[in-house]
Amino acid sequence: MTLPKRLLYALCFLFFLFPPGWAWGTGNPEYIGDADHVAREVLVKFKTGVTEADKAAVREMLDVTLLDQIRAIRVEHWRLPPNADVLAAAARLNALPQVDYAEPNYLYGPEQMPDDPEFARQWYLDNTGQTVNGRSGSPGADIDAAGAWAVTTGSREVVIAVIDSGVAMDHPDLAANIWTNPFEIPGNLEDDDANGYVDDLHGWDFVNDDNNPSDYSRDLYGDGHGTHVAAIIAAVGNNAVGITGIMWEARIMPLQIFDLYEDSSFNATSGNIIRAVEYAVDNGARIINCSFGGPAFSRSQYDAFSYADEKGVLVIAAAGNDRTDNDIHPIYPAGYDLANIISVAATDETDALARYSSYGSTSVHVAAPGGGSSSNIYSAAPPGRTVMFENDFESDDDIWVTEGPDETWSIAYRPDFRSRVAIGAAGRHQEDEFAFLRTRDPIRGKDFRGLNLKFSIFYNLEPNRDFFFVELSQDGVIYEPIHQITGVSLGIEDVVVWSNDLEFEDFFLQFRLEGHGAVNSGRVILDDICLTGIRWDFAGDEYGYKSGTSMAAPVVSGIAGLVLSVGPELSHRQVRQIILDTVDPIPDLANRVATGGRVNAAGAVAVAAALAGDAGSDGDGGKPGTAGRASGGGCFINAAGS
Repeated sequence: MTLPKRLLYALCFLFFLFPPGWAWGTGNPEYIGDADHVAREVLVKFKTGVTEADKAAVREMLDVTLLDQIRAIRVEHWRLPPNADVLAAAARLNALPQVDYAEPNYLYGPEQMPDDPEFARQWYLDNTGQTVNGRSGSPGADIDAAGAWAVTTGSREVVIAVIDSGVAMDHPDLAANIWTNPFEIPGNLEDDDANGYVDDLHGWDFVNDDNNPSDYSRDLYGDGHGTHVAAIIAAVGNNAVGITGIMWEARIMPLQIFDLYEDSSFNATSGNIIRAVEYAVDNGARIINCSFGGPAFSRSQYDAFSYADEKGVLVIAAAGNDRTDNDIHPIYPAGYDLANIISVAATDETDALARYSSYGSTSVHVAAPGGGSSSNIYSAAPPGRTVMFENDFESDDDIWVTEGPDETWSIAYRPDFRSRVAIGAAGRHQEDEFAFLRTRDPIRGKDFRGLNLKFSIFYNLEPNRDFFFVELSQDGVIYEPIHQITGVSLGIEDVVVWSNDLEFEDFFLQFRLEGHGAVNSGRVILDDICLTGIRWDFAGDEYGYKSGTSMAAPVVSGIAGLVLSVGPELSHRQVRQIILDTVDPIPDLANRVATGGRVNAAGAVAVAAALAGDAGSDGDGGKPGTAGRASGGGCFINAAGS
C-alpha cells in the first residue's frame, strides 16, 4: 500500500520525535505530576483539516489507547503506554505539526472549608446580626433575598447544572427541583435522545460512567459537597421542610465528577470536567456551577468553557480558598478569561472578605457569602453512612455457617494478621469442590443504598482455575456472585466491593472458595469484614454546615437563576453584567475584587425585571401569591440562630 505523501511526511516526523524503542520516558506509571494530573493520560486536539486516517496513524505509531472523544471541542482522551512520562509525552506531542495542543489530564479539587454539623439559620439570606454556629453577624450583611423574592422565587424553566460530587436527589428539600431529561424513557436501557448516555434521566456520573449522579454513588468518605451546593441554589421553598434555596423553584442537573471510592483524595479530572460541561451545555443548562478549582491552565477545559459561552451558558466558579491573589496565582476554571465566567470570592457574616478566601482586583469579579473561618453556611446533606454488618472473627463465631462437601472454613489465630481470621482450604482442596462461609442470619437491607463491602484478604489460588467468590442471596439458597478473585495476592490486601442498589430487603452474605485446578492446593484468609450503606429514609436531620468559596459560588448561581426567572430572554452575558453592576460596595472588598462589592439579589432582580418588562405577569414562578413568601416552616430565616 502506498501512503499519501502528507501522511508519510507526518510519520517520518513522528519517527524523528519518537524513534523505535523509545518508551515514552521512564516515569513511574502511578506518578502524579507537580500540577496534579492523572498518570498515563493526556488530552489531545488535532488541528483543523487533519483527517481521521491521519489521526489513527498517529495513535497507532505512538501505541496509545483512545479512551474517549469530546466531539463538541474536538478533543481526544488518550491513555499512554506503561511507564510513560506524561509531561514529556505532552511536550513531544505539541511539537507535531498535526497537533493543536496536548496536555495532561489535570486534577481539580473542591473549594470548601471543614463543616461543623450543628443547627443553624441561613444568615446569608437575611442577616439580622444573629449568632450562627457561635459566630455573630452584622445586620444587612446578606444578599437581600427577601427583596428579590418580592418579585420572583424562581422558575422551573431555569436549568442549573451542578458539576460536583452528585446530588442527593431524593432529599425532601431537593427532590421537587431535580432536572428530568424529557427525552429519555427511564429504565429501557436505551439512549432514547441519542445524546450518548443511556437512561440519563437526571444527569450523569462521569466518575463511574453511570446514570446515578447521586451524592452516595461509590462515595465512602465524602460529606455531601454537591448536595450542600445544590440546596444553596434551589432547596425547595415554602414546603415547611428544612431550609429554602435562593431559588424556591428551579431544575438542578446533577453531574458527578468527584468521588472518593478507594481513594484518599477528593479530586476531579479535567477530562471528566469537560465531559460534564459538554453534557450540561448540550442538554439545556442555562447556568453551570463550578465549586472547584486547581492551579493548572487546561487548553481543553478552556475550550469547553468557550463552547459554553458560544452556546449562551453562564458559568459561576469558586475563586478558591488559598488566601492568595489570583491575579498573580490564578486557579481554574475561575481564572479563565472568558466573558461567560463569574469568579466568586467569599465573605463572612460581617461582610468582610473571609480569611480563607482568594481574591484578585481584576481576575475575581464579585464576592458572595461563603461563611466564616468556622463553618456557618447551613444547607442540605445526604443521609449518613451506616454500618449494616461487621465482624473481625475475634468473637461471635456462631454468626457464621461454614460447610463444604470435602472441606470447610476454619476460624483461628494467624500471626501474620495478628488476629483471629477465617481460613478457607488451609490444606489441599479437592478438584471441582467448594467450601463456603456464610452469615447464619440475614442482614437487614431495607432502605439502604450505596452498599460497600470491605474486607482484608490473603489468597493463593491457581490463576483462572481456582476462584474466590463474594455472593448474596435473598433466600439463603440461591446465591448470586457480586465479586470474584483468582491468582496470587502480593500480601494482605484490602478489597472493596460495591453494590449501588439492592433488589431485596433482607439478604445473606457468602464467601465461597471453588477449586477446578490440577494443582489442587490453595488458601484464602479473610479478616475485618465491614458492610456499610446509606439509609435512604431521611430522618429529617440531613443538614449541616460548610464554609468556603464553594458555598459562595452557588449563592451567585441562585441569583443568576432568579434573574433568568424574570428575564428568560436575557443573554448569559447580560445576566453576568447585571450581577456585576448591582453589587453592594463593601470597604473590605475594595481593590480585592473587580467590582469591589458583594452580590445583591434584590438589586439584580430589579434590574432584570426592568429590562424584561412586567416581571412575573404571566403568573409563572415569580408573582407573589403563586410562589410567594413563606409562612413559617423554615422558608425565611427571621429568628436568631443558636
